[in-house]
Amino acid sequence: VLIMDEPTAVLTSEEVDKLFAIVRQLRADGVGIVFITHHLEEIAALGDRVTVLRDGRSIDQVPASTPEDRLVQLMVGRSIEQQYPRERPDAGEVLLSVRGLTRDGVFHDISFDVHAGEVVGLAGLVGAGRTEVARAVFGADPYDTGTVDVRG
Repeated sequence: VLIMDEPTAVLTSEEVDKLFAIVRQLRADGVGIVFITHHLEEIAALGDRVTVLRDGRSIDQVPASTPEDRLVQLMVGRSIEQQYPRERPDAGEVLLSVRGLTRDGVFHDISFDVHAGEVVGLAGLVGAGRTEVARAVFGADPYDTGTVDVRG
């Protein structure tokens, strides 16, 4: 039995394809595999069965072909549309404005605004510079050019 916990989290799409080929070969060779992922598309691509966990408890076991909206409903305990409507509220005032933030060799020309009531995420692969950008915005690390304005 092989247990993999989020093995694709930091892989490129080419690396994911290679991993999936290896997993498929292992399955064909009779290896039992537990594949833990939050990428729902990976479930349908590799899985036979899905066990949905919520709050440390097993909620259900369903075929891997179960539609994603049903899997989400099992994971959160309700239809996702009930909790998160598709309409976006009007943006509040700009609380944080980052313009042209650059640290040579680390990150280049980063610009974004954060409005009142808004949640903004910085995402990227390991080594892509997201932590360094956040540290520069927070004032923990220096940057070479650009501006960080809080409430103007």
